[in-house]
Amino acid sequence: MAPVRESTYFPPLDKCLDGRHQLLSWRTTYVGLKELENDNISESLEKHLTDSQTLELLKQSFSSVPPPTSQSRAAFETKTSAINLVPSARGRYDIKQIQNDSLWLSAEAHIDEIAALRIVILEWQTRPAAQLQESGLPADIPGPSFIGGTSLSAYSASRSLLRSRVFLGGSTNSVEANNVDATRRRLFSIYLAECQFRLETCRFLVLAALCKLGDGRTSIEKHPGANQVWVDSAGHEILTAWDIYAVSKITGRNILLSGIDALRSQLKRLEEGCGWFRDKEQQEHLQAEWCECQILESLAVMETMLVMLGSFTRVPRSGVINSWFRLMSDYGFFEVFEPPFRELYESHGWRLQSLTSLISLAILRVPAALELVESLSAMAASTVDPSGSAAYLCNPDVCNEVTEILVNAASECLRIASPAVLAWSIILQAMREHALQTRDIREHRQLITVSDGSGTAYSLDNQSSDQSSTSGNMALRRHSSTGSDTPQQQTVLDLLLESILLVGVDGDPIAFLARAAVDGNHVLDIIISLSVGFCTPFGSDHRGKSGMKMRHILLELVKASLDLIDYQPDLIQTALAVLTGSESYWDWLDRPLGYREAEPASIFLEDKVFMDKLFSEALRRFPYETAPFLRFCRALAVCFADQGEEGMPATWPMLANTNFLTCALPISFIAYRMIRDDDEESTCVQLTANLELFPKRGDLQVRVHKRAKHDGSLVTAESLNLRQIPQGATGRVLSEAKPLVVYWEHCYSPLAYLGMLLQSASSDESMMRIGPDSSGLIPSLVPDIIDLLSVTLLTAIKGASASEASLPVVDVIQGILDTASEGLDGGQDIVSVVFDTFERELCRQPKSTEDKPVSVLVRCVQFAHALLHVAPDRVWPFLGRSALLGVKDSNRQLSAVLAWTESGADKYEFLIGCIRLFEALVDDAITHAISRKSPAKAVARFATSHSLGAGVSQVVMKKVLLSFERVMLDVYQSVCTLGFILAEQRCEVNARLSKVFHRILTCCFGIEQNPDNNQNPSASLLPTAEYLIDVFLSPSGSEAASAHLISVIQEEGGERPGMSSPPARYLAQQTVSTLRFVSTLLRLSTMLGHHRSRLEEQMLGAVSMLTRTYTAHPGFRQPVIELLNVLAHNAGFTESQPMSLLGYMPEDAAHRFLEVLSTLDEPLRDWSLSLSIWKLLSQVVSKRQQWLAIMILTGEAPRQALKREAKGSDGEAPADSLLNIALDRLSNIERLSPQTASGILEFVALSADSWPWILATIQQHPHFMTAITEYVRHVETMSNTTQNRSSQVRREYHKIQITSYITELLAMYTHYTRQNGISSYAKDLLPDLTYITSTAVDPPAFNASLQSNLRQNFEARFENCNLATFKRTAITPPALGDSFYYDLDIAGQMLRLDPSWAGKDHNGFAAEIARANVNLSVVEAQIRLFHSWRFLAVELSKSLRADVEYQQTMAEVAMDCLRTNAQNTLPQAIFERLAQSRADLAFTLLQTLIEAKSSRPEVKSVLFTAWDAMRAHGTDLTLVLDGDGASYCRTLLKILCLSIQAHASLHTSQESTNGDGKLQNDPPTRHFTANATLKTVLEILKVIVAHGFRSLTTLLHEAPSRVLPADFALLSTILRNSLLIPGLESHTTALLSTFADAQTSRYASTLLSWSDQLATNQDPIYGELSINFLLEMSSMPALAESLAVEGILIHIANTNLIKYLRTSDGLGPFDYPPRMYNIWVRGILPLLLNLLHAVGASMAAEIAVYLHQFQGQIAKASAAFTFYSAVSGSEGYLTLSTMSEAQTLAVLTGILDAYREAGASAGVVSAEILETGWERVRVREDVESWLQRRGVLRERIVAVGDREEGWVRMKAAGGGAVNRLEEKVVEEMGLLLMLLGGKEE
Repeated sequence: MAPVRESTYFPPLDKCLDGRHQLLSWRTTYVGLKELENDNISESLEKHLTDSQTLELLKQSFSSVPPPTSQSRAAFETKTSAINLVPSARGRYDIKQIQNDSLWLSAEAHIDEIAALRIVILEWQTRPAAQLQESGLPADIPGPSFIGGTSLSAYSASRSLLRSRVFLGGSTNSVEANNVDATRRRLFSIYLAECQFRLETCRFLVLAALCKLGDGRTSIEKHPGANQVWVDSAGHEILTAWDIYAVSKITGRNILLSGIDALRSQLKRLEEGCGWFRDKEQQEHLQAEWCECQILESLAVMETMLVMLGSFTRVPRSGVINSWFRLMSDYGFFEVFEPPFRELYESHGWRLQSLTSLISLAILRVPAALELVESLSAMAASTVDPSGSAAYLCNPDVCNEVTEILVNAASECLRIASPAVLAWSIILQAMREHALQTRDIREHRQLITVSDGSGTAYSLDNQSSDQSSTSGNMALRRHSSTGSDTPQQQTVLDLLLESILLVGVDGDPIAFLARAAVDGNHVLDIIISLSVGFCTPFGSDHRGKSGMKMRHILLELVKASLDLIDYQPDLIQTALAVLTGSESYWDWLDRPLGYREAEPASIFLEDKVFMDKLFSEALRRFPYETAPFLRFCRALAVCFADQGEEGMPATWPMLANTNFLTCALPISFIAYRMIRDDDEESTCVQLTANLELFPKRGDLQVRVHKRAKHDGSLVTAESLNLRQIPQGATGRVLSEAKPLVVYWEHCYSPLAYLGMLLQSASSDESMMRIGPDSSGLIPSLVPDIIDLLSVTLLTAIKGASASEASLPVVDVIQGILDTASEGLDGGQDIVSVVFDTFERELCRQPKSTEDKPVSVLVRCVQFAHALLHVAPDRVWPFLGRSALLGVKDSNRQLSAVLAWTESGADKYEFLIGCIRLFEALVDDAITHAISRKSPAKAVARFATSHSLGAGVSQVVMKKVLLSFERVMLDVYQSVCTLGFILAEQRCEVNARLSKVFHRILTCCFGIEQNPDNNQNPSASLLPTAEYLIDVFLSPSGSEAASAHLISVIQEEGGERPGMSSPPARYLAQQTVSTLRFVSTLLRLSTMLGHHRSRLEEQMLGAVSMLTRTYTAHPGFRQPVIELLNVLAHNAGFTESQPMSLLGYMPEDAAHRFLEVLSTLDEPLRDWSLSLSIWKLLSQVVSKRQQWLAIMILTGEAPRQALKREAKGSDGEAPADSLLNIALDRLSNIERLSPQTASGILEFVALSADSWPWILATIQQHPHFMTAITEYVRHVETMSNTTQNRSSQVRREYHKIQITSYITELLAMYTHYTRQNGISSYAKDLLPDLTYITSTAVDPPAFNASLQSNLRQNFEARFENCNLATFKRTAITPPALGDSFYYDLDIAGQMLRLDPSWAGKDHNGFAAEIARANVNLSVVEAQIRLFHSWRFLAVELSKSLRADVEYQQTMAEVAMDCLRTNAQNTLPQAIFERLAQSRADLAFTLLQTLIEAKSSRPEVKSVLFTAWDAMRAHGTDLTLVLDGDGASYCRTLLKILCLSIQAHASLHTSQESTNGDGKLQNDPPTRHFTANATLKTVLEILKVIVAHGFRSLTTLLHEAPSRVLPADFALLSTILRNSLLIPGLESHTTALLSTFADAQTSRYASTLLSWSDQLATNQDPIYGELSINFLLEMSSMPALAESLAVEGILIHIANTNLIKYLRTSDGLGPFDYPPRMYNIWVRGILPLLLNLLHAVGASMAAEIAVYLHQFQGQIAKASAAFTFYSAVSGSEGYLTLSTMSEAQTLAVLTGILDAYREAGASAGVVSAEILETGWERVRVREDVESWLQRRGVLRERIVAVGDREEGWVRMKAAGGGAVNRLEEKVVEEMGLLLMLLGGKEE
């Protein structure tokens, strides 16, 4: 049996109190649902809303929370009992206080204890956020000052009353933050918010489900099995329980009745008042808060009822109707309703009245009621069901009562009830008509049946209703004309009307209702107000579908009233208002496609009644009455044509061509004759001459265009003479009064006619009077004509782009423009006419403040915006010469227009239009940035959108954008002072401008800047971006600019409950966009290397405000965290100690903020927010934020932490520290998302790296180290649960990244355990590292083919642009994934119009770049893993250097590093850094192995791999030491040196060989033999040593900066180690040949001769290196003989350094330069000894002569051991080098003396062997004397060099010495005595 799923609504109490579960409040749920519209899906929200307990509560939203009972009290006691909850030892919560608060809330609110307990826990969990918010009120956070005046603004003003309650659950003073009263006031607020937002959440879900069912006319019962996403499923489950036609199984009542009862209860409570806190202070404030909540709950109930009623088709039950209208009667339809606080009604009254009006209308269901009336006409009265479950029209009592209520409302002039009054009058009139019709038919049938039989009865049944109906006042009861006494059977309608007509009213009640609604209460005005002032502004939920559904209800009423109200201007205006609401061009622009079914305009187009009675009639009267047809076309232009015209507006066929024209004839026009048409009753006329519609001009040049009619045939301008009606045309006279109004048969284009009309208006040209007061109507039609053009263009653009049209969008738009341009004269087209109109209106001087209408300017701006999408080459030049921006003369008319116009609404509309145009210009500059830089090509007939605007001058674009931005920046900085802008409008201005500024900066600096302007895609935007930098970031930048940014963030606009409006959504967006803009500015400041700007200083000072903003709204959290991250990052780059990020906050406030942060992404669990928080914490702990870092890591302030440490807490952090939270979460790392796990691991790793004492906390954690070690152990076996290749790759780089962080942590922990003597940890860890050791060193999975092909294909497609252009910069921090390296977002913005970007089947450049980014993400993760493994491997080598198993691992890792380098396939840029790191690791590990004297055969195998790596890199030192690869080459040389040393005789003596010479214990990775080793070493000696020395010497002479002394030292060491290889002596011939061919000795002596010139600070280092190299060569006898034969002593004797030694009085270890003494002691003397040893007696005389030349040095050496009782200068001090000199001289002189004594027996002439002059006896005596004075000797020993300094600090092994250096000196003296033939004391 499956386990029962634990409820997420209210899980066990211990989980809520220990932080494992954060409760989701209804407010957070509602806000989360609103975020879902932005595709921010939350798994936590899904679990919450699909939880059975949550759904049950939502299904009972109209019911109050159950009261407390004994059962609920028992459940409460159980839930809070000690057995289920262990009290916290740290005092984090007080369970007793929680219980007391719960019982108090239960008693006060009269709710059960469990519900009260949940609210108490919710308050406890959100208390830190509430206290943090309260800590800043009211002094330093001014709230937005909303300005009233309209219903929307008045509503918005109430937001300040609810802000703290809605977001935080309380608004109390910080002084009382912790006391019981403050807590209970917060409980009060949270309780009210929970009640309210449960209803709001329910409404949102129900509306979401209904919107997914199809169009607004589809009822839910038609889709019982609809497959919905979880939001819709939740809504469907609620709707299933809420069957509107049945009784709920849960409540036992119909859901609408439950809603009405809930509404009545809320209103009753509102009248009775709040019973809370009767004896407390601030009673009035709490009462106002409580009353406002009751009103908002009432609104939520009404909104929910309305959305349900608007989506169901059947007639409601009579009980519902009766209950609703009784409620409305009791409260006067809320027109006379007065709540306790008048300001609340002023804020919410309009919504109450509007919802009342709409529900009263929707509940009558006029279309369904009219259908039901028709069916009731045949039903007998006996079938009436008086119960409340029947349809209300079947209940006479209900109908009678509704009539009485509505008659009373009409009598009292309750205008808000007038739509329901009109609807009810229409239904009653239909009842009467059907009743009379039925009576007439029945009487006639009876009469005919009696007279002639029943044969004609059928025909009578089919008579039309107009033939059988009578006057409305005809009596209902009439006897049969036959005089029959049989009474007529009474129908249901008879019964209903009989009851209704008894209502007490003078005259006919039905007629009274109609007259009162239309004439008395002006119902059409009410419908307009509802459509414009409520449906659109307050119906923006689900992207406006809510408002569309409400307007659909009104549209049904308009349709039903068409039989009652004749075609008239008021009706036309009403229909237009319902069709469009208050939606503008911008609303249509922002609305996504796919809303056809919900559009009222679409319903209008598909309805024959509307089209016949309104649209066709308007078309028939056009252009006599121009405005109705024009405005209908505008309203319907948002719909697409069903067929024929692909992507065109539905009205396009009528606009393009029509065959009729109505106009008034001029009074003086007589060129016609009357004719009579037999088929027509009206009078007809025929023209006898042309009728001129527009006057002829001498310069008339009619534009001729060919265009296609909607039927496909071609017509020309000549055949459609737009300026005249030709002679012979016939028409029907509609009005015979003068002037005649004639309906002509004339084929023309209405759109072209409107174009000519617009030209006439713009040029003040007179025209024929075609309608009443035509000349006066033209100016008022200008904005409508331009509006029609704009919307038509926009619809065509959207339709052609979305559909698979045969023509490209450019051709579609050109067809529309050509049609509108037909007949225009003067060579103009419609675009130039509109632009001329704009300029004329812009520059016209107003006569007064009311003489500057802005509507024309607004429409022209919208037209320019629409045209910019398809003809940017027309818009950019126009703006460049327009007076709007004053690009040429800096005289900008935009500011003048705002100053001239008095109407605030007009100013705002014009301003927002200019802002939207600026956005579009920026978008166009970005979108076509690449195409405009491509070389011009032949223009194709079917041009693509990618080539649009290719001819626009970049100079013009720069000037236009810069000028426009200057104006917008002025507006942005002064928007708070503009009196005509309302608060919510100001929010939109702020939101849009900050967003576009952010976009400019991102597109300019978010990608690599190319110095070549021709290849810089953002070159046109660069001046605007630089101007933004000057304003906001320069040291002398505007103070107002920074202050405005701060003030906008402080405003903290948030979500408001209920149906939201488009302006209201900007309340939150302005804060979000401003925060992101500031973050971008600060990142840019760092990237450009600017010093701390004024903006950054102000933001640091405003961090306290930012922390409160973080808690104000869930949508603010991510941008606030990103901004704090930037501030912390930038602070780390200051030279001085940066100030603490929270330094301006009190300590308790900072602590509360960290408490809030500790909840991370709870309760919505948005992993992106969690990742941002961990990144912020990582910045803090690693960027010198000591005070804050300690608080994060310990959960305490530093002083408290010090006190705790003083008490001996051993580094353990408190349970609530963020570090412990991180460790706890990582203890279940397999349950975390990969991104979250990476973020937390990075935080822990940086914490441990920056604060080593954190490792003690990690050690004490019971599960952390085990969990991450387990992850590493099993990471290789982790299976991919998806078959998607792309998902597998993403999982791979996440897995590698996580492993790298764990590896880094393991390295630090290994270091920690080694320092603390835990030797076993490293050994135990080793078996778990299989995956790391096997993969970390592998070459990264760089897809060279993918990257190379992408680059080539991209550059071939987009000329003058390379792929590297889109490399991401620091302004947009990278994250592994699709946009890691190349910024896919910016690239998409610039290339999205090119067909190759998306490609077929989404396989274009976008997908290729994403794959390239993913591949580079894998490479990045692998490189990071290698570096982490390098750190760990080194640490392990220090702990396990003696471990044989790990020695093998180290050797294998070293070989893997070198092997990977040798097989490199990565690009040079990547390889150089990585190869160097691998080589460094190999060197470190090999060095450790050598120091440990490892005998593992794998160690010796390194030689071959190292040599392969060296050969792969290059062996010509002249080349490889040039450039960035020199360091890598030197590292390889070091590795070669160590690997050869492993084969030297010193370490190989312990190894044995078998018979065939193959070494035993061969490594499994590579077998090697002694011969193979010797072959490799010989090759190294030849290539690296011999030829390498020659190359280095030559390179040193040519380019000294490329060679280092260490290079020569390396070669010398390699030579020394090589010569120690066993068996090498058998290859002396090869060696001699190698060094002879390379002329090594000559180059060495030459280097010695240059060394004095190459000396730095008189330090002849190259002299010492050359001598040492010769010394190493001489260590092999064969090479020494070769040197002797070549006369090496003669060569070096002639060098300046040697001459200096010969001519000096002797140099000691303390003489300058000290290196000269080293050359003598460690170079010349050993060299002479080696030569003498190798050559023998024949070399003795030459050596003696050579030594004799250095008498100064010999004398100095003889006196070196002389004892001085008092030292002077450097005399009297002894060093180890002195001992070495004496020992070498002792051996040399001893051999020479022996040869001299042997004489001829040794083959020498004794006389030729000169005395050296070194006094052996004296030295022996002096040494013996020193050894007898050990105390004095100890004082005279001097350390030379760091190594000897180290020996001074080391203790001696014994022998009476104090330190190791003394011990060595004594040992060397003893050896010297032995060589001198003396006795060691």
